[in-house]
Amino acid sequence: MTRGMPRRIFGILLTVACLAGLSAARAQDTRPTVLLLDGLFIYVHQTYVGVSALAPRLEEMGYRAVVDTHLMARTSTEEPALIIGHSMGGTSALKHAAQMVAAGKPAPVILTIDAAFGSPPCPVARCTNYFSPGFPKLEGAENVDAWQAGAFMVNHAMLATNETVQRLVLQKAAALLAERQAAEAARRTAELAPGFTPPTSAPVPMPRPR
Repeated sequence: MTRGMPRRIFGILLTVACLAGLSAARAQDTRPTVLLLDGLFIYVHQTYVGVSALAPRLEEMGYRAVVDTHLMARTSTEEPALIIGHSMGGTSALKHAAQMVAAGKPAPVILTIDAAFGSPPCPVARCTNYFSPGFPKLEGAENVDAWQAGAFMVNHAMLATNETVQRLVLQKAAALLAERQAAEAARRTAELAPGFTPPTSAPVPMPRPR
């Protein structure tokens, strides 16, 4: 510890420096963020159940994947391009997106899996809810019956880790990433050569099957 500096002040300065370093590192990461929110009773980060299991595959695809529970204790300040939530995590995804829109932030794309009862309507233009029988359809969203889509008889708790549902979610995530890449390529081309129409961007490769 620096001579003459009170321990408490030293601790505060160290914390500020760490936070500044984290903010700088985040600012240098230009990948779009995907926020993954797990449902009720999942209170710690894990990779075997819930939407958190998708994080490595989304990272392979080109996203910066951030995971949390539906409580959002660590991610309330995130401004993701894509939010994926299961059950109560879906409810939190909708509420967080509404807060972003109200604050004038770019509207994220929302994908929910069995959004919980009492969830608010979708606050953004692009919203898909994969639901199983017994769970409500989401107002303002494209509602996809997960059982009819191929996850037949898969229960609520395991729906987020079902192979069919994961494939549908990853396809949506890949399409969004391709759109963003095409838009960025068009922006750069317009800056360099106004009036030139760039070729269509190559499709984003899907992560290898597990």
